[in-house]
Amino acid sequence: MGIRECKIFIIFVTFLLNACTTSLHGSFVTASHSGRVEQQDAVELGPVEGRSCQTGVLYVFPLGEAPTTDEAISNAKSVREDISFITDISIDDETQWGIGYSLKCVVVRATAYR
Repeated sequence: MGIRECKIFIIFVTFLLNACTTSLHGSFVTASHSGRVEQQDAVELGPVEGRSCQTGVLYVFPLGEAPTTDEAISNAKSVREDISFITDISIDDETQWGIGYSLKCVVVRATAYR
């Protein structure tokens, strides 16, 4: 195999491995805790969203900490100071593509309560 074929192979494998990391998963949780007493007197505050993101330089090389679901949930809970808990939680992955970089995020969308 020549140098040109090696370069093509390396580029192909790089994109193949990067494609494996862009698969989307989603999950749903009914509440961030199980405190039944608090839920009886709760007041709905509305929808909230939290994100945890990481930049991929040249689409492949990660910069900073990896995105986590815990950080995204914490960010969703900190949207307002008076949030006691969140319910109807959906968790998803998003990838945004730019020129020379990508942004991979764990996104939490939920309903906040006080």
